[in-house]
Amino acid sequence: MAIIRTRVADDTWVFTSELYLEVNAGLVVTEEGGILIDTLPFPSETKQIIDFANRVCPQGIKYVINTVAHADHVYGSYLLPDAELVAHEYCRELLEKYAFTSLEEAKEHTPELRPVHIRLPKLVFNEGMVIRLGGKTVHIINTPGPSPDVCAVHVREDKVLFASDLMMPVPIISSPLSDIEQYRRSLANLHDYNLESIVQGHGEILLRGEVTSSINSSIKYLNDIQTTVETLMDNGGTKHDLLQNDVEQFGRSRIPLGGLVQQFHNSNLLHLWEKARLRRRQERQALREAVN
Repeated sequence: MAIIRTRVADDTWVFTSELYLEVNAGLVVTEEGGILIDTLPFPSETKQIIDFANRVCPQGIKYVINTVAHADHVYGSYLLPDAELVAHEYCRELLEKYAFTSLEEAKEHTPELRPVHIRLPKLVFNEGMVIRLGGKTVHIINTPGPSPDVCAVHVREDKVLFASDLMMPVPIISSPLSDIEQYRRSLANLHDYNLESIVQGHGEILLRGEVTSSINSSIKYLNDIQTTVETLMDNGGTKHDLLQNDVEQFGRSRIPLGGLVQQFHNSNLLHLWEKARLRRRQERQALREAVN
């Protein structure tokens, strides 16, 4: 199946998987070579990106950036052995800890993944990094929230931001590694950039007129679901009551990503519910101990 290719600037392209959750990868073309931002989940898809890159960028792909350690963003990295692989230090740490085992399990169910092997990034950073190549300035920014390793990639001259999983059709905070406070700060910091477009980790590309409102909408969603959980808990509600709060009540469409947005939203609610319940239990215990 062919991937979807979209030009977002003269020298910058987006590639969208039609096989898995509309995950996005990007290519910045320069006269000195290309910079690939993530890969796609299946080898057949990443090979299509490489074939296209060979046509428009004969100097070859010089850098591959892993914006997050998730399989759907990194599995194609092994197909570019001559490119410098770049990632946040947390990304490398998570790949070392989880990716090898997860890949072996995935191969048992998905034959197309059998040729894949994990390639670990050698060029790592702990805050941010700048790549300058062929007149392009690519700024890699750590944007924790969904996970501590998530990074956005700003193509300065083209005013394009590849936001990785920081920007999604619905924010996802149900991972054990997620942090809602960091998530809000990372989203708010995106307002500092003069952007023509944002490429989400999954789903449609956000154009200039949508950039500011989409960032604000994501922050509002996180605020609203957190308030909903706390209010319901204060009023003696149950998980069943919690899940009656449809994603569309929070201004998000349930249509993108094959209709999985509602499922992700429910996971967010349940995650916040469990965290709030644990926090309140600890507060009660601390109060009892203080009284005694």
